[in-house]
Amino acid sequence: MVSALEWAEIRALAKDGILQREIASRLGINRRTVARALAADQPPRYVRAPAGSQLDPLMPVIRRVLEQWPEIKAPRLTELLRAEHGYEGSVDLVRRKLQGLRPREERPAQRTGYRPGQVVQFDWGELPTRPRIAGIERRVYALIASLPFSGAQTAHFSFDMTLESFLEGHVRVFDRLGGVPRECVYDNLRSVVGKRNSRQVVRWNQRFLHLRGHYAFHSTTCTPATPREKGSVEGAVRYVKTGFWPARRFATLPELDLVYATWRDQLANRRRHATGRFIVAERLAEERQTLRPQPPALFDFSLNRTVRVPTDGYLRYAGCF
Repeated sequence: MVSALEWAEIRALAKDGILQREIASRLGINRRTVARALAADQPPRYVRAPAGSQLDPLMPVIRRVLEQWPEIKAPRLTELLRAEHGYEGSVDLVRRKLQGLRPREERPAQRTGYRPGQVVQFDWGELPTRPRIAGIERRVYALIASLPFSGAQTAHFSFDMTLESFLEGHVRVFDRLGGVPRECVYDNLRSVVGKRNSRQVVRWNQRFLHLRGHYAFHSTTCTPATPREKGSVEGAVRYVKTGFWPARRFATLPELDLVYATWRDQLANRRRHATGRFIVAERLAEERQTLRPQPPALFDFSLNRTVRVPTDGYLRYAGCF
């Protein structure tokens, strides 16, 4: 094999009209090597021969074990190889080999179509920076609701992600929408899912069921670790963090609500949807006609807690006395 320098020199001499025999004589190489260099469009590269792995001789054993125990984990397989076949390598090497032999199954994704008023998706988002409010840096959270049919969104801001804030956010969202969609979709929030067993049966949070019954909507939770099932609100959260939040100034949460409402109505909902190529506000007007009417009375989102009064007479609530 010639070097990159020799390859370049051979091609330059050939361009000068020098015969291959003369080039080989000048450079002290074989004529066939000169011919191969002239036929190659790129300089030769050194490719290191694979060194092999300690597991290569054990591959028939590994495949037999996987046929019998397809879900075996890397630590257990390593234990078997060490005890019965003298393997001295690491667990990580076995784990990487298993990943190649047993690739992770990916569920195919597909675009979902929605009818107007059918679904609203909810999710919490912590905003990227901590504004100074009343002289104190505070975390600010947004419960964001997104309507997949129209691409419209609205949000409720708070200093925490408690159950009270979650319930209040629904009251505010339904009021701003002017109605209630048929179904609400959530991640596996503690405010919604009290417990999920091994068979994926959900036990709902009791206070959330009161909200659900009051507004008479259906509820659905996403499969764990599958954010694409609520992709509309995932995009809305990113949009709020990058399109609304940077360089905003406000002194109180009510002022933040007003600033956000102006941005939402004058910019976010007037944009052309990136995928559907429709005007969001026009679709939202159509969707509002199909929302279910709200009940006459607002939902009471406050929570009642029973506490025992200590001997000193001081009650503790939310870190305060």
